[in-house]
Amino acid sequence: MNESTENLVLEHLRHLRAGTDRLLDRMDDLTARVGRLEVNTARIEVVLAEHSVRFDKVERRLDRIETRLGLIDA
Repeated sequence: MNESTENLVLEHLRHLRAGTDRLLDRMDDLTARVGRLEVNTARIEVVLAEHSVRFDKVERRLDRIETRLGLIDA
C-alpha cells in the first residue's frame, strides 16, 4: 500500500471510531434513563399498592358504618 492509501484507511478508521464513540455515549445515556424509569415505575407500583390497601380499609369501615346505621342489610 502506498502512503495515500494508508492515510485514507486511517481516516476511515478514525471516522468509524468517532461514530462508535458517539453510539457508546448515547447507549450509556439511554441505559441510565431506562434505569431511572425502572426505579420510578417501581415507586409508582408501591404507591398504588399502598393506596389499594387503604381503599380496602376505607371500604370495610364504610360497610360497617352503613350496617350500623341500617342503611344496608347485615
